Amino acid sequence: MRFPEKIRYLLVGGYNTVVSYALYALFVWLGMHPQLALFLSFLVSSVNSYWTQKIYVFNTRGNVMKEYIRCLFSWGISYLLNVALLAFFLWLKWNKYFAQFVALALVTINSYLMLKYIAFQNHKKGDK
Repeated sequence: MRFPEKIRYLLVGGYNTVVSYALYALFVWLGMHPQLALFLSFLVSSVNSYWTQKIYVFNTRGNVMKEYIRCLFSWGISYLLNVALLAFFLWLKWNKYFAQFVALALVTINSYLMLKYIAFQNHKKGDK
């Protein structure tokens, strides 16, 4: 039995979010500024995220470099949204760990739509 695409996205996205958040928390714990920690966790986790989305969620056979570049564009939009939300929540004096947790939750829908319709637009038809 194969899970529907949205369920696979939530499962794989959940895994990727845990990896990204763990990196962010580690970098902050090591003394980095939250925005630098966010940027570095984004860079490190993007490669892992690309492959897990490509293989387990969208199951594409498209050109790896073109898809990866479209993924980077999609993630870039999500990243900018994340940066803005994190800055806003930190401005509100929220705890820096909780602030990033909430920001990640809010960009999840945006990320799914960007990946589905921009990065992996050539995924198999009929797999909803």
